[in-house]
Amino acid sequence: MPQSFIDIGFAPNDRLGDPIREAFDKANQNFTELYERQLGGIAENVYYVSKNGDDSNAGESLGQAFLTVKRAVQVVTAFLDENPDRRACIFVKAGDYTEINPVVCPPRLSIVGDSLRSVTIRPQNTDEDIFHIQNADYIANMTFRDHVSPAAAIAYPVGGAGVINTSPYVQNCSSITSTGTGMRIDGNLAQGNTSMVADAFTQFNSGGIGVHLLNSGYAQLVSIFTICTDIGILCESGGLCSLTNSNTSFGTFGLLSRGKVDIQNDGFTNGVDQFGSNIIIDGLTERPNIDQSVSFDGGTTLFNVIDTTELDSGEVTITIGDAIATPLSDNTPVKFYKRSVITASSHTFEFVGAGNELATALPQAGGIAIQENEVVTEDGGTVIYSSTDHRGNFQIGDELTINGRTGTIEGDAFDRALFAVLTPYILSIEG
Repeated sequence: MPQSFIDIGFAPNDRLGDPIREAFDKANQNFTELYERQLGGIAENVYYVSKNGDDSNAGESLGQAFLTVKRAVQVVTAFLDENPDRRACIFVKAGDYTEINPVVCPPRLSIVGDSLRSVTIRPQNTDEDIFHIQNADYIANMTFRDHVSPAAAIAYPVGGAGVINTSPYVQNCSSITSTGTGMRIDGNLAQGNTSMVADAFTQFNSGGIGVHLLNSGYAQLVSIFTICTDIGILCESGGLCSLTNSNTSFGTFGLLSRGKVDIQNDGFTNGVDQFGSNIIIDGLTERPNIDQSVSFDGGTTLFNVIDTTELDSGEVTITIGDAIATPLSDNTPVKFYKRSVITASSHTFEFVGAGNELATALPQAGGIAIQENEVVTEDGGTVIYSSTDHRGNFQIGDELTINGRTGTIEGDAFDRALFAVLTPYILSIEG
């Protein structure tokens, strides 16, 4: 294959060859520039932030990186506003960044750091949230520092996040601070699913909150590690989360669920002296949901609704989890609530209650666990859990414990089950 004009018969000074050579060189230069622009650093919808960058740059390549995440988000916001069917990604290179916060991310934006240990984001306004995220956003591979109460590293915008149909997602990040919160999900600031998702999000917030769900906010949490937090996971005012394969170490409280929300769907019992698990109720405006609870004493005692019939002229028959032993009189007022709920499986508790300062909470420093602080429920909140503690004891809820040291099974649930099995044999022997 010819490698030069000489190879195809043009002498270096050939008058005919010169213009052809010039045209060829120009075409080759244009091709090289196009190649470098498209394949040598520029990709559509991708932007860069670097400590060597400048906020006057275009941000479309590493050599033209922005200096701050804030500026990159501003540029991407304009792009996504003009292109509502597109998505964009910001890559943050290694460095320690102090940002003018809160940084409000538009929907459909991913911000990805080089690695958890090499990218640090700090707030300039320490008592305000760092990132406000919305529908289909993704934050990964960075550490948040220096935010203090009432600030969170991750939250919805105070003006509202709009409709959430693809949960914003935080993955492989750490929150390391004092009284700040790692993630706050306020259901009043979003519509639709009002949800966030997190995986491998470590919370070393000494005296702060790990993950806070409120006002019917919802989260699916996997591999959440809370260390020395005042409260590891807090659900209140109807907040709901599922928590899987996670850990609570030291701190004051582990899993705390408090409060309930009045559904505003009131009625009355319809029938004299009703008891048991099936109760007829009328006067309702809508059919109760199976994730709700019902009360016949104004909210003091709650029963979980596990099934309902269709609403018929304001009347339904509900099935509740625990049977009512004392008969309900006709026209007893009925109220429905949504409880705050934490559902935790395979959770590990390590010296919960030992304190919020690692130097004194460690067992070798004299730290002592307070096991009743592992799971706390208040004012109708509930926690459904299976766990292992620092002694190796395995628990399924509050009523069944397998003692890791003795190998014995303890708890009211075990006693009831044992009684149910042995009673027929005892009666048979006595007969």
